[in-house]
Amino acid sequence: MEPIEPDRIQEVITAKNVDLTSCDRELVQYPEAIQPHGAMLTVDEQTNLVMHASANCGEFIGKEPAAVLGQNIASVLGPAWRALPHTLHRMPLDTGPVNVARESFLGTERGFNLFAHRCSGLILLELERASEAASRDVSNLYSVVRADIARLQQTKNLKEFFDLAVERIRTFTGYDRVMAYRFDHDGSGHVTAESRRDDLEAYLGLHYPATDIPAPARRLFGLSWIRHLPDVSYVPVPLLAMKSPLVIGPVDMSFAILRSVSVMYTGYLKNMGVHSSMVMPLMKEGKLWGLISAMHHSGPRHITHETRMAAEFLAHTLSLLMSAKEDAEIFGQITAMKATSDRLVQMLGQEADLTKALRAADTLQLLAAQVEADGVAVASEDDVTAIGKTPSEPAIRDLVGWLAGQDLPLFATDRLPSLYPPATQFAAVASGVLAIRVSAQLPDFVLWFRPEQVEVVQWAGNPRKPVEIDEGDGMLRLRPRNSFELWKESVRNRSTAWRDIEKDAVFRLAESIGDIVLERAKKIERISRELDAARGEFSGYADAASYELKEHLRGIQHLTTALRRRQGEQLDEEGRQQVVTILKLTHRMDSLVDALLERSKLGKADIAFAQVDLDEVVDSVLLQLRRALSDHQVEVRRPTPLGTADCNRDWVMEVFSNLIANAIAYNDKSERWIEIGCEPGSPATYYVRDNGIGIANTDQQLIFQMFRRLDDREPPHGSAGIGLPLARKIVERHRGRIWVESQLGEGSTFYFTLGAGKAQGHGAGHHGPAS
Repeated sequence: MEPIEPDRIQEVITAKNVDLTSCDRELVQYPEAIQPHGAMLTVDEQTNLVMHASANCGEFIGKEPAAVLGQNIASVLGPAWRALPHTLHRMPLDTGPVNVARESFLGTERGFNLFAHRCSGLILLELERASEAASRDVSNLYSVVRADIARLQQTKNLKEFFDLAVERIRTFTGYDRVMAYRFDHDGSGHVTAESRRDDLEAYLGLHYPATDIPAPARRLFGLSWIRHLPDVSYVPVPLLAMKSPLVIGPVDMSFAILRSVSVMYTGYLKNMGVHSSMVMPLMKEGKLWGLISAMHHSGPRHITHETRMAAEFLAHTLSLLMSAKEDAEIFGQITAMKATSDRLVQMLGQEADLTKALRAADTLQLLAAQVEADGVAVASEDDVTAIGKTPSEPAIRDLVGWLAGQDLPLFATDRLPSLYPPATQFAAVASGVLAIRVSAQLPDFVLWFRPEQVEVVQWAGNPRKPVEIDEGDGMLRLRPRNSFELWKESVRNRSTAWRDIEKDAVFRLAESIGDIVLERAKKIERISRELDAARGEFSGYADAASYELKEHLRGIQHLTTALRRRQGEQLDEEGRQQVVTILKLTHRMDSLVDALLERSKLGKADIAFAQVDLDEVVDSVLLQLRRALSDHQVEVRRPTPLGTADCNRDWVMEVFSNLIANAIAYNDKSERWIEIGCEPGSPATYYVRDNGIGIANTDQQLIFQMFRRLDDREPPHGSAGIGLPLARKIVERHRGRIWVESQLGEGSTFYFTLGAGKAQGHGAGHHGPAS
């Protein structure tokens, strides 16, 4: 850390002069005093001269500050320490205190631990009385810590991990209370685990405002693996400076073991009834994640260097294990969300209609499992499909309109009413919203909803009054609050926050769906070009084939007409009837060729629609098929009139003709019947039902394929397996649907709709399944 400029020294706020106006700027690393259980010397690296000495250094090295300041450190410590400066220059002292030696000094009766670290051109030497008993117990302490780490590694989750950690730290340090404390994003924190003496009030679950551990304190906690305060009621020992131009500003004690702490901190601990504390940081990725805080209520408690080193090692290990366990939990959640996304993308990639597929029940279930939410909706400003607990459909449509105006690929908030005031009306179910736009080419959004958490936050005292104001000497000063009794606060119009991994998961999902849309757009463009080329080729082929077919049909018709005219009287009644049938069939075939020719031109021109009497169409079909109906003794049932429809008469006649002809041909019952009717709806659903041989479930889609025949018997009126495929094309060209419901051996019902225009004469209601 850089030294303070001389002209800014008066601006420095230290632990001694912090007041109401300067608390946020308090530089607690410049206390200009130390705790009395040790002594401090500072040494200039260039000259090896002692620049500062604590007022109590005589108790530790047998020499008073006046005899030390400005002297070479080797001469101060005695002949045995002549090589100390050279040794210190070679040691890595930039990251915190290092135990340099355990020694006794001339004029003293007991041993001391000597610590050294480097900061701003000075080497800070700290001396602390050594414990003979602690030295004997080091090997046992090592065994205890090693066993504790092994147990911590075996824990299954973070809660179990911290519960064990605080219990074991309390055991080997002897403190009355040990807590694990986690910081929230706003600097406040809460107690996640606690081990305490039975008669002490529990702090587990309590929240503490950010002002309880302000930013300067959090920064210092993050610099050292352990901070120890043996006696909260200690009297600070001044750090005296050599009177020399070489001494510039106060000493930076950010890493110092003996640093005197802020009066705010000691006052805070006293008000909590704490006499001694030890704090160990929990670090993750170089940032302060939380703290392990040990407190002693029975009286002062000094933890020996050896025990502190064990605690420091354990704190370091705790951070590593905690990070690994949290990362493992997060990785498991990310893996699960990715697997869900992959399933969604695979499902959507197999569906022709992406908008419809997004609203399918299976898709909605997977979307609901993608992140933790109470409800999910796929919505545009015109259509909403939702499951779980969500706002009303009109409210979702309005929200989607607002989101569309935000023009964001991802929207996430845990306090929607503050951003979108209409959300106040449905805050109970949707205070939190996570939303993605499916694609720039589609109007659909996917929205996840979280309900309002009327969360009762349990604070340790009133968070609105973390400090109290004391006016003693005419100056306003801050004093930590006295009360730490339970104080509850309700939080409204807010949900639990969306985690980054959840936002990342849904953003990647949106990108994957966008890739599907883009790929399909390219594929459609390519197919469209190929289709245009194929249509042109097919149109030429159909024209040539139709011309040839019509020539042959005209020949058959001319010959049959001549036969009837010249030899009609010589034919018996059956022969004359056969001649009539030949002429009708050639006429029908001629009409079909014309229809096929017209079908080949559908890609170039629209079909002519008109209001058609469907009952008259069925009459015409039954008249054509009267011989087959009679030969097979088929009863025709027509329970309801069909009414009229906006359609192409010839094409719809072909649909009825194919369905009725098949119903006649594929029936092996002794008593055969066909039912032709209409079920009301918008559009109406027409059907042809029979009690014939039926169709197996596995074959019900195959029958609509070109030239596919499922039975060896002779097809009706010479069909080559194009009747049902042609019927399907005709219905689809009318923007309708056709499908079959059947059971093998029990007959079939073919349904179809005509969506080209309004059906006449029927109500609303029925919708059949998709073909």
